Amino acid sequence: MTSAPEAPADPPPPPEPQVEPRNRLRLSLVWLVPLLALAVGLGLVVRGWLQAGPEIEIEFRTAEGLEAGKTEVRYKEVPVGRLVQVRLAPDRQRVVATVALDKDAANMAVQDTRFWVVRPRIGAAGVSGLSTLLSGAYIGVDAGVSQQPRRRFAGLEVPPFVLRNEPGRHFVLNAEELGSLDIGSPVYYRRTRVGRVVGYELDPTVDRLSVRVFIEAPNERLVTTQSRFWNASGVDLSLGASGLKLDTQSLASVMAGGVAFANVSAPGCGVPQPSPAGAQPGPEAARPPGCPAQAAEGTRFTLFEERESALAPPDGPPLQVRMVFAQNTRGLPVGAPVDVLGVAVGRVTAVTLRHDPERGRFAAEVRADLFPRRLGIHGQPGVPADDRQLMKLLVERGLRAQLRTANLFTGQMIVALDFPRRDTPPARFDAESPLPTMPTMPSQFGALQPQILRIVQRLSEVRFDEIGQGVQQTLRSANEAIRQLTPEAQRALADVQRTLQQAERALGAAETSLQNIDRNITAADAPLQRNAQQTMDELQRASRALRVLADYLQRHPEALLRGKPGDLPIKEPYGQP
Repeated sequence: MTSAPEAPADPPPPPEPQVEPRNRLRLSLVWLVPLLALAVGLGLVVRGWLQAGPEIEIEFRTAEGLEAGKTEVRYKEVPVGRLVQVRLAPDRQRVVATVALDKDAANMAVQDTRFWVVRPRIGAAGVSGLSTLLSGAYIGVDAGVSQQPRRRFAGLEVPPFVLRNEPGRHFVLNAEELGSLDIGSPVYYRRTRVGRVVGYELDPTVDRLSVRVFIEAPNERLVTTQSRFWNASGVDLSLGASGLKLDTQSLASVMAGGVAFANVSAPGCGVPQPSPAGAQPGPEAARPPGCPAQAAEGTRFTLFEERESALAPPDGPPLQVRMVFAQNTRGLPVGAPVDVLGVAVGRVTAVTLRHDPERGRFAAEVRADLFPRRLGIHGQPGVPADDRQLMKLLVERGLRAQLRTANLFTGQMIVALDFPRRDTPPARFDAESPLPTMPTMPSQFGALQPQILRIVQRLSEVRFDEIGQGVQQTLRSANEAIRQLTPEAQRALADVQRTLQQAERALGAAETSLQNIDRNITAADAPLQRNAQQTMDELQRASRALRVLADYLQRHPEALLRGKPGDLPIKEPYGQP
């Protein structure tokens, strides 16, 4: 018997779930990325805040070339900041550029710092800023040395021509006029560029024009207390008493003007050289005794108009005199030299007219500046030290002024001082007068004028019209006589020619007969041959004489009536004797 299957046992009940409380502080790994980025950003912000420098504002006339976020601020071509913003000023006349400087350049935001925009420029100093054609414009900085901070600046429109701490020296030139000089014009020494013009100023209170030049190191040692400066602008072309002169420095000075200088010193006075250790000598270092010292910073010099006047010997103070000439002064310009034996001792400053009421005539009054020290007699025994007393002594010894022609091609005239003769009439030189008068004498051409006038008067007394009428009457009589003689002379000439032709034919026949005889004569008949040869020579000479007579009568038919002049030899034709 089979038993029934047993029923399956019930499964055991599941375990009771255990509930664990949730940890609210647990974070997902997904949040690590934004947290890390936030930390890095905060670090950059803190680092930027710690390294950021001050923000300053710079005013410019225009924003040309400026671009916010891109334009850099450079000092000696090293970036020290960046342009943050550009906006118009409240008056809309200028623009304001906000610049963020680096922390390392924070000390540049001081009172005397200068800013400007570096762009391509073409000026008197040359071409600059060409590198900005590719990289773009940037703001240049000339760092100041002040301790006073500043946050707002006025930018320069052009770059400064001298940066701070640039080695070299500044000098000031007193000029009569600016000419073609401008800021940036070069300064030359021996035709080599050694500096530049950095500014000029006209002082209306004293009516003086000052030109400021900067000589770059190490060439500033070339400027001494005896240096002479002159205007080398453009082309110096002059046509005067010395002829045609052309002088210029370089093409740059022709186009943009320039200044040149040279030293007037004794031989052996050179420029001091640096010591072996490299130290620069002082103004008095390494200079022989008696040589000029180096010029100090800011020394004033005179800017002459030309090289010749600049390098002239020391003149001393000029002595102003006047000279009165009773003759034509055409060709005597202002600036003409006053010389002694060809050496200039002064120059003409004015030429005016002066009326003489006693004679009722006009005379030419010439004013000049004389430099008596150029005569080279100061310090000699018996020579007065005072210039006025010296000129008074020379006038008493016969010194006179005279107009002379210096250049026949141009008609240029000069004033010459000379001692003409021992019998010169005495004259007076008022040394106490503010404008003393120098006595004059007529020029050499003026002395010839009376003689020329007398010759002209004598020539005017000659009756040239009567002489001409007599010559014309004589010529008419001669022509009439020739016309009357011409028919008779022609008939006589025809008869002579016929006679000559007959004689020539007879001589030809005789010559032929003699030639036949000569062929028949033997060697034994030598005397007869010689006689025949002599006869032939005589016949040939007679024939030549007849031909000469015929030629002469053909040229001079009047000889048949008047005869042949005894002093007119008959020339043999064809050069025969």
